[in-house]
Amino acid sequence: MDALLTTLADPARWRLVSLLAERPRSVGVLAQLAEARQPQTTKHLQTLERAGVVTSQRTGQRRIYALRPAPLRDLAAALSRLADTADQVGGPRGTYDRCGLSLQGERLAAEG
Repeated sequence: MDALLTTLADPARWRLVSLLAERPRSVGVLAQLAEARQPQTTKHLQTLERAGVVTSQRTGQRRIYALRPAPLRDLAAALSRLADTADQVGGPRGTYDRCGLSLQGERLAAEG
């Protein structure tokens, strides 16, 4: 999960993922749409492929990349679980609120 987050944190790679969400594209088209040089685009796509976010296939002399939605869904589910845990009554948020009230009480007692 950490590798996926690190990979997606780069704005250039996030832009490529956004473009590939629309449809598979060639490296040249992606470079043009992302307003980047083709060698840089290729390196970003290779990083995304190593992280499992995209897949590629060679068609003649062109390489076509496509988005693999499963890793993004897994990440979304993990983030959703974190948010749900934080929202639980008496969960981490409740603990944080109680801690804040306790500190506030201590400050008031120290001032009084």
